Amino acid sequence: MNPYDHAHNLARALKESSEYKGLLEAKKKLEADPKNKEMLLDFRRCQWEMEKAKAFQKEIDEVTKRRMAQLAELVSANPTVQEYLMAEFRFGQVMADIQKILSEAVSEWFKAAAEFVVDDNE
Repeated sequence: MNPYDHAHNLARALKESSEYKGLLEAKKKLEADPKNKEMLLDFRRCQWEMEKAKAFQKEIDEVTKRRMAQLAELVSANPTVQEYLMAEFRFGQVMADIQKILSEAVSEWFKAAAEFVVDDNE
C-alpha cells in the first residue's frame, strides 16, 4: 500500500475517532449559546495577547493580567466551555501523538535537511 492510501485511511480513522466526534459534539453545544462562544473567544484573545507579549519579552500590564484572571475564572465555571476545551485537548493530543510517530519514522530526513540549512553565523 502506498503512503497516500495510508494517509487516506488515517484521515478516515481520525474522522471516526471518539476524540474527533467528541470535539464536534462539544463544538455544537458551545455554539448553541452565543455567550459561551464569545466567552471562549475573549479568553483566547487575551491568551494570545499575553503570549505575544511574552514572545517579544514585553511586560504584561496589570489590566491584561486581571482580565485574564477574570476570563479564566468564568471559563472554569462554565461546564459547556470546559467540555469543549477538554474535547479540544483530547483531540489535540491524538494529533500530537500521530505527528510524533510520523516525525520519528522519517527522522533521517529531518537530520539530512538540517545539514543543508543556511547558518548566517558561519
